[in-house]
Amino acid sequence: MLKPIRVGVVVAAVLALLAPATPSSAGHESDPRTRNLQPLGHTDEDRRVTDFFQPFFTDAAFWGKVAYQGVWWGGFRTIDVSDPRRPRVLSEVDCGVFQGDIGVWGDLVFRSVDSPVTATNAQQTCANDSPAVLAPAGGFEGIQIFRVKDPRRASARDLVTVVGTDCGSHTHTVVPDLRNGRILLYVSSSGAAPEYAATRFGNSCSAEHGKFQVVEVPIRAPQRARVIADVPLGRSADATVANDCHDIGVLMNQGRRLAVCAGDVAVLFDITNPAAPRFLRSFSAPGVSSWHSGQFSYDGRVAVMGWEPGGGVAPECEAADPAVNKSIFFFDTRTGRLLGTWQLPRPQSATENCTIHNYGIVPTARRDVLVTGAYQAGTWVVDFTDPRRPRTLAWTDPPSYDPANLTLAGAWGSYWYNGHIYETNITEGLNIYRLRHPAVRGARWQPFLNPQTQLGPVR
Repeated sequence: MLKPIRVGVVVAAVLALLAPATPSSAGHESDPRTRNLQPLGHTDEDRRVTDFFQPFFTDAAFWGKVAYQGVWWGGFRTIDVSDPRRPRVLSEVDCGVFQGDIGVWGDLVFRSVDSPVTATNAQQTCANDSPAVLAPAGGFEGIQIFRVKDPRRASARDLVTVVGTDCGSHTHTVVPDLRNGRILLYVSSSGAAPEYAATRFGNSCSAEHGKFQVVEVPIRAPQRARVIADVPLGRSADATVANDCHDIGVLMNQGRRLAVCAGDVAVLFDITNPAAPRFLRSFSAPGVSSWHSGQFSYDGRVAVMGWEPGGGVAPECEAADPAVNKSIFFFDTRTGRLLGTWQLPRPQSATENCTIHNYGIVPTARRDVLVTGAYQAGTWVVDFTDPRRPRTLAWTDPPSYDPANLTLAGAWGSYWYNGHIYETNITEGLNIYRLRHPAVRGARWQPFLNPQTQLGPVR
């Protein structure tokens, strides 16, 4: 709970600011929330998820005034966000199976495929009309690369090439290496199954994975994209400290160049040479079996880690659940020591899938502030400038969906981008908010955003 400040006038102002707002109308506008989080526009979707073989919304990335939103069993779509009060869907690309994690650089769009599909060429990887396309004995899984010259007319025909990656791509992290005219993708597999031998696309999968892969995409010739490195998740290939990564957070801010793999344990790398990450150390916390997401304070001193108890589909934020299940963890990057945790302060019901899922750090030098999506627990804003005493700044927490007709729902990820918070919502699409709080004043304008990649400088 928020601790009251012992100054009468300030207390009154803070309580008024953080009191739940009165519901006003349908959609995200009517969800319980703090008064400093103002709902703006939304794409007004309602994609009910009754199984995992249908299209619903996953992560998002931004280039200029266009949002690129991943689609689980489908592809991705483009959204005009030039007016945050009236976002407008421009196009939807139907191409590929799950997971649909998305990245963007200029007119290049990258999409993760995390299940083997039968294919003999790049275009056949778009086949997704039936679960029968799954190929447990082997097939393509990895990265799809599109060249979208006009976001208003994006389609499967924009697919340039595919790059097979071992055990697929659950997520990927966009790492610019402009000095060498290329984009690097750090590819996270998240799991080593099913096992299969090398396919025509070069990907294979074995239980002893123990790495992440680096894909090189020449900006002027993306059709030449290829895997250029296997990065062991330990000091050597035969001494791993983790088997795979679920997500990889990257910081490239002035002299600080770090990456953190969120896997069986958290693994920290020096990426001064981004094509050859160098193992630094690993760290974990009692009760956490596998990390899910990682980010950094912009000065690189704190690693922000979250995990996914219950796999994202279970109600793990009930009042009786252990605190470790509904917490964010803050680690000292120099020592690996746990500095503190933030615990979700609003208990959720037994019908709400809940985990602190995907998040981003507000680009400001004044404070350390994160914005996170937590599935049916909604969107939360947390100040961790003092990681030993993090505090809640704002939240919006929707009521439970009907569990009889829904498998999964809620905020997949929530991100700060140029003065607004964008919530990519599994069933609702894109919800946009404006946050009023001194902690985010002076936040840096960004020409683009791949949320797992933090680029500086922040002054």
